Amino acid sequence: MAEESKIEALLVKRIKALGGLCWKFNSSVVGVPDRLCLLHKGKIAFVEVKAPGEVLRPIQIKRKKQLEELGFKVYVLDSKEKVEVVINEIQSI
Repeated sequence: MAEESKIEALLVKRIKALGGLCWKFNSSVVGVPDRLCLLHKGKIAFVEVKAPGEVLRPIQIKRKKQLEELGFKVYVLDSKEKVEVVINEIQSI
Protein backbone atom coordinates (compact mmCIF):
# COMPACT_ATOMS: atom_id res chain seq x y z
CA MET A 1 0.00 0.00 0.00
CA ALA A 2 1.38 3.40 -1.00
CA GLU A 3 2.18 5.85 1.79
CA GLU A 4 -0.58 8.23 0.66
CA SER A 5 -3.12 5.40 0.95
CA LYS A 6 -1.90 4.55 4.44
CA ILE A 7 -2.28 8.17 5.56
CA GLU A 8 -5.77 8.34 4.06
CA ALA A 9 -6.80 5.04 5.69
CA LEU A 10 -5.64 6.30 9.10
CA LEU A 11 -7.61 9.54 8.66
CA VAL A 12 -10.77 7.60 7.81
CA LYS A 13 -10.26 5.21 10.74
CA ARG A 14 -9.73 8.01 13.28
CA ILE A 15 -12.69 10.10 12.06
CA LYS A 16 -14.95 7.03 12.22
CA ALA A 17 -13.67 6.24 15.73
CA LEU A 18 -14.93 9.68 16.78
CA GLY A 19 -18.36 8.89 15.37
CA GLY A 20 -17.85 11.05 12.31
CA LEU A 21 -17.92 10.52 8.58
CA CYS A 22 -14.95 10.76 6.25
CA TRP A 23 -16.30 10.47 2.75
CA LYS A 24 -14.26 10.12 -0.40
CA PHE A 25 -15.18 13.25 -2.30
CA ASN A 26 -15.82 12.36 -5.93
CA SER A 27 -16.55 15.33 -8.13
CA SER A 28 -16.71 16.15 -11.80
CA VAL A 29 -14.66 19.24 -10.90
CA VAL A 30 -10.92 18.68 -11.21
CA GLY A 31 -8.71 19.47 -8.23
CA VAL A 32 -11.17 19.18 -5.36
CA PRO A 33 -9.80 17.69 -2.10
CA ASP A 34 -9.85 13.90 -1.56
CA ARG A 35 -11.94 13.74 1.60
CA LEU A 36 -14.91 15.46 3.16
CA CYS A 37 -14.65 15.08 6.94
CA LEU A 38 -17.76 15.58 9.04
CA LEU A 39 -17.76 15.57 12.83
CA HIS A 40 -20.37 16.20 15.52
CA LYS A 41 -21.86 19.66 16.02
CA GLY A 42 -21.59 20.54 12.33
CA LYS A 43 -17.81 20.46 12.10
CA ILE A 44 -16.82 20.07 8.45
CA ALA A 45 -13.56 20.28 6.53
CA PHE A 46 -11.99 19.18 3.28
CA VAL A 47 -8.75 17.20 3.36
CA GLU A 48 -6.33 16.66 0.50
CA VAL A 49 -4.08 13.68 1.21
CA LYS A 50 -0.58 13.67 -0.25
CA ALA A 51 2.43 11.40 0.00
CA PRO A 52 5.18 12.84 2.23
CA GLY A 53 6.87 15.74 0.50
CA GLU A 54 4.30 16.08 -2.29
CA VAL A 55 2.82 19.51 -2.95
CA LEU A 56 -0.50 20.65 -4.34
CA ARG A 57 -0.85 20.96 -8.11
CA PRO A 58 -1.84 24.42 -9.40
CA ILE A 59 -5.49 23.38 -9.91
CA GLN A 60 -5.59 22.01 -6.34
CA ILE A 61 -4.25 25.32 -5.03
CA LYS A 62 -7.00 27.10 -6.94
CA ARG A 63 -9.74 24.80 -5.54
CA LYS A 64 -8.35 25.13 -2.01
CA LYS A 65 -8.46 28.92 -2.31
CA GLN A 66 -12.02 28.84 -3.70
CA LEU A 67 -13.25 26.70 -0.80
CA GLU A 68 -11.43 28.83 1.77
CA GLU A 69 -12.92 32.01 0.28
CA LEU A 70 -16.35 30.48 0.97
CA GLY A 71 -15.35 29.94 4.59
CA PHE A 72 -14.50 26.23 4.50
CA LYS A 73 -11.42 24.77 6.15
CA VAL A 74 -9.13 22.87 3.78
CA TYR A 75 -6.19 20.84 5.06
CA VAL A 76 -3.30 19.21 3.25
CA LEU A 77 -2.28 16.02 5.03
CA ASP A 78 1.05 14.43 4.12
CA SER A 79 2.00 12.31 7.13
CA LYS A 80 0.45 9.93 9.64
CA GLU A 81 1.76 12.14 12.42
CA LYS A 82 -0.35 15.06 11.21
CA VAL A 83 -3.63 13.09 11.24
CA GLU A 84 -4.37 13.90 14.89
CA VAL A 85 -3.35 17.54 14.39
CA VAL A 86 -5.82 17.90 11.51
CA ILE A 87 -8.60 16.16 13.43
CA ASN A 88 -8.03 18.37 16.47
CA GLU A 89 -8.20 21.45 14.25
CA ILE A 90 -11.46 20.27 12.67
CA GLN A 91 -12.93 19.65 16.12
CA SER A 92 -12.02 23.21 17.16
CA ILE A 93 -13.81 24.87 14.22
